[in-house]
Amino acid sequence: MMDQTVSFDFFIRLVREYWRAIVSFTVVGLIVAAGLTFFVITPKYQSSVQILVNRKNTNAATEYAGQQADVQMITTYKELIAGQVVLKPTQQQLSERYGIERSLNTLKSEVSVTSTTNSQVFSIAVTDTDAKASATIANQIARSFKNQVQKVIKVNNVTIVAPAETPNGAVSPKKHLNMLVGLVAGLLLGFFYAAIRMLTDRRVHDADFLTDELGLTSLGLVNHQHQYSIKKQVSNLTVAHPTHDNQITSQTMKRV
Repeated sequence: MMDQTVSFDFFIRLVREYWRAIVSFTVVGLIVAAGLTFFVITPKYQSSVQILVNRKNTNAATEYAGQQADVQMITTYKELIAGQVVLKPTQQQLSERYGIERSLNTLKSEVSVTSTTNSQVFSIAVTDTDAKASATIANQIARSFKNQVQKVIKVNNVTIVAPAETPNGAVSPKKHLNMLVGLVAGLLLGFFYAAIRMLTDRRVHDADFLTDELGLTSLGLVNHQHQYSIKKQVSNLTVAHPTHDNQITSQTMKRV
């Protein structure tokens, strides 16, 4: 009934009566997650290159100030890398030298720049649907940045600390996580479906509900007989009568 409280007994009844539906929803959720993970979602690979930009200072007194200035300049370097100043020559070099065709918007969406606090080293990460191309694009962006930053900011001391390498595995989709999400989602949907069915069920399943819950007096039980059984009995009676009548008619004719 709609007014029954959700308690531990309610949960036990729910599992007992609708465990098949709960299991079915869970399996379906797992199958859907597996289908999306292995057959629909395109795998993506990530490769990163590390770059160091610093100024050579012969005076020890100005060396610390120069390092702090280089750290603050990383924000500017990020803007250059994500803009056409670096991505445009990168696009041209990728097409001419490696046959990799990517639009500027695609390159911009694939590139991310990360840095550590108070560090002059920052990383350029590229996420692409092709593992080898992700490393190639990252290294080409680093080379283009090294060339362009000399022209724009007049910084000559740019070092590629660690070139990008072809990744061994995809970073997305996360197969185990997706399967777990599908499993949990299917399980929750199964419980939700079962709870709705139970809370909206207005049928009386046993006599105890009438006596205990509603306080009615039990006068007795009437056995239920299936409609098919009743029809079959009626059919047998209908067939039997003509046979009996025929026997009576036959006996009467003999007497006459």
